[in-house]
Amino acid sequence: MASAGHQRPFAFGDWQVDPSRGLLTGAAGESVRLEPRLMDLLLLFAGSGGRVLGKDEIAAATWGDRAIGDDTLAAAVSRLRRALGGTRERRYIETVPKRGYRAAVESPPHGPGPRDVSNGPPEAAALVAQGRQSLASPLPANLAQARLCFEAAIAKAPSWSPAHQGLAEVLIARHYMEQGGDPAAAKAAARAAVGLDQTSAGAWATLGTVLLLADRDFAAAEDALLRAIALDPTLAVAHRCWGMALSAVGRLAEAERAVRRAITLEPSALDARGDLLEILLAARRYRHAAAEAAVTLSLAPDLGDAWYQRGWALALAGDEIEGVDCVLKGLELRGVASERVSGLRKVFDGAGFPGVCGALADFFTEHPVVFMRRGMHIAILRALAGQPDEAFATLEAAATRGDPSLVFLPWQPAFDSLKADPRYAPLTNRERLVG
Repeated sequence: MASAGHQRPFAFGDWQVDPSRGLLTGAAGESVRLEPRLMDLLLLFAGSGGRVLGKDEIAAATWGDRAIGDDTLAAAVSRLRRALGGTRERRYIETVPKRGYRAAVESPPHGPGPRDVSNGPPEAAALVAQGRQSLASPLPANLAQARLCFEAAIAKAPSWSPAHQGLAEVLIARHYMEQGGDPAAAKAAARAAVGLDQTSAGAWATLGTVLLLADRDFAAAEDALLRAIALDPTLAVAHRCWGMALSAVGRLAEAERAVRRAITLEPSALDARGDLLEILLAARRYRHAAAEAAVTLSLAPDLGDAWYQRGWALALAGDEIEGVDCVLKGLELRGVASERVSGLRKVFDGAGFPGVCGALADFFTEHPVVFMRRGMHIAILRALAGQPDEAFATLEAAATRGDPSLVFLPWQPAFDSLKADPRYAPLTNRERLVG
């Protein structure tokens, strides 16, 4: 179920929705108070991107483990419709016979269509293609190879935008994955890509992402990402990056809509589905996150990330035994030795959930795991283990090295226990984190 207190206000049709206050405000200033269950239901519809929500999904996301009948669900939807004031001419929630319900709020109009920028100098184009193939798997050797390819492409065709865009992407990826990187060089390359082709949606999307992660400049990132979407409404990565930017400032319902749009455009893109799970976890919609992880696992049963995220969703929802089972299965699929996994399971059996979180933090401190950003992840585990001193030490180290994932710190549920600590506010203020 959602925790509305952790979401920023957002627009839903003619209403301004303030989840933290449980309040709807209309264009004429009228206000309507929603009970928590109806606000959870509204948050679910607001983030759905207009897709049909089945009854089981709605029940799992809004009522959790409680068994409900069709009449209970229909009555809740009816009360929400009455609160929104829907009419035949102005519908907010539609019934889709035999399937469920969908939000009927119109999306904002899109801008002009895409422009093909794939045709470049043959040698440079081949190098960019090779670089992108390496960039798809962010192992250190692959990212190093990708950088060499993009730099060689720039040497061959210094005025070709896609080469500079690729270099910006690999530099910010290395920074994000704690593999070095150079945020200043990433910004310079992204600005060069945009300067060389103002009509490239991909270049604008890259610039927006770099500005968010390197400078934590949401306003500038917003301008660039919305420019990308206006240039090419079908560019899935632009919607995905826009969702990431929105989640960094707590606009989680809008972030969910953006990422669901990316998934609609590219249904097989597992990275976007992973972003969706992170957004749902940040919104404290743990049951819904677990259900979405199950959907991802139906597409890719051996995806360690999805097992891992499903595990945390279940554990945070209170199902610690099944949750830890899923977390450990995710680690096995990521290549962690079975004897190490067995040891972690014994820790859980003896010391419970905080104990296994502490053991996981110790493990990740000593042993890197493929594709995992260790710093922030260790801080999360320390907080869940009830180790605030160690958590703050890890966060301070992340701040010292300019860890870009700090931008998401205020919205991580694991850090709720740290917010009353006198060290929290100075850290977030110093790092210019929106919370």
